[in-house]
Amino acid sequence: MFTHKKSVTFLSIGALLVVLGVIFFLCFPVIFNTLLKQQISLKNGTLGYKVWQDIPLPIYQRLYFFNITNADNFLRRREKANLVEVGPYTFKSRWVKEDIVFHPNGTVSFKEVRTFVFLRNESVGSQDDQIVTLNAPLLLAANFLKNYELPIRLAASLAFGIAGERLIVKKSIKQLAFDGYRDIIILLSPILKKDIPFKNGLFAWLYGKNDTDDGLYNVFTGEDTLDNLNIIDRWNGKDSLGFWNGASCNMFNGSNAEIAPPLQPYQNTYTFFQSVFCRSLTLDYTEDVEHLGVTSRRFMTTNMTLANGTQNPINACFDTKMKLPSGAQDISSCQYDAPVVLSFPHFYFGDPMYLKGVNGLHPNASLHDFHIDIEPNTGFSIDAAVRFQVNLYVQRIYGISQLQNVPTVMFPVFWADLSFSLTEDLANVFKNKVYLPKNAAIGSIFGLMGLGVLVCIGTISYMCWVKRDDKKVLLLTNPTERTPLLS
Repeated sequence: MFTHKKSVTFLSIGALLVVLGVIFFLCFPVIFNTLLKQQISLKNGTLGYKVWQDIPLPIYQRLYFFNITNADNFLRRREKANLVEVGPYTFKSRWVKEDIVFHPNGTVSFKEVRTFVFLRNESVGSQDDQIVTLNAPLLLAANFLKNYELPIRLAASLAFGIAGERLIVKKSIKQLAFDGYRDIIILLSPILKKDIPFKNGLFAWLYGKNDTDDGLYNVFTGEDTLDNLNIIDRWNGKDSLGFWNGASCNMFNGSNAEIAPPLQPYQNTYTFFQSVFCRSLTLDYTEDVEHLGVTSRRFMTTNMTLANGTQNPINACFDTKMKLPSGAQDISSCQYDAPVVLSFPHFYFGDPMYLKGVNGLHPNASLHDFHIDIEPNTGFSIDAAVRFQVNLYVQRIYGISQLQNVPTVMFPVFWADLSFSLTEDLANVFKNKVYLPKNAAIGSIFGLMGLGVLVCIGTISYMCWVKRDDKKVLLLTNPTERTPLLS
């Protein structure tokens, strides 16, 4: 028989199950993060280390160049430059960490070697295609000489003329992208600027970027806490940049965007360092996006990302002497004083005045946005489209005859789309190593709580039923408590 003592026992068991479920539920984040740390911290043998050391995603870089179709009339200031976008010229890339050294302070240093292989079948043409474009070495030299006395500028202009330097040149994609072309200005530039990276007098926009690295990084491994996973501590031996006008702009904020700390539940911004921009960028959360069954959080640039200090006071220390309208970043301070300005493709999110300087630009959100999708549990980037445009600031410099008639204009040269997407193999890793254990644990916790509640409800219901039956039996066996039939 189900005695009162047994009822109390079952109620106690049910309550204990509920309490244990609640305790496990409250402790689960700590337990999960502890187990997760063993999987994704940058320690030899972990999942995080394997993904970090040799990025397992197919990475593509697509280049789009702007071809000038009215060079003569532009040089004579008869009309604005007419530009026709030519691309993509697609390169498959691989990113591998080398020279990996772990340090006692919980950091690891490395160089990331990136290689690029041209894919003819995914390009609009071969690398021998010719593009009419601006003479970047000439503009670099002119920008450097503008602070010199007039006689020096006149002498330099004469030398440029003798060397056959013109503002407009015609070069192949191969020459403009990675391989480079020989230029007398680049050959002689180390005399004036010893830190110029071009060797043997060769110039290319991505010269020295194939099968090379962009410096020595030192990042936190996340073994102590995942809050600093892959967060940059130093770059090239320095704990801050020296390109900008304020400490906040010179800080290394965040990771390099490949792997970062797991996202917080209500995190609405994502900050990372990008060496191409010579600064850290902050993207805003927009929506959740699913890739092959793996849910990610999408972060995108906005019109505030490259806004000037007037529109976005946080960016005030990125402003330079160019005093640019919003939507473009002068990076000459980290590009050997070359008048190089970065923006988003086709001046997407840029001030309308940029579009007035040339013909042929058509900003489009679906083609020119910049986003990174983060798997929230691990902080891994699983999909991205990192898009930026390289521009040259063209202006008349008195004494340099090659620039005598040019208008002041922000001139687009090319834009790049660096992208990668989640693969089935990595998606299965997330499902089996992260989602399955997490869902199983949560299911077990709620199952434990549910079983406890059912035991309590069942016991209480049975006790009520037994008590009601006992009362009926008592009424039937005790006549004094019956209602008389006759009064």
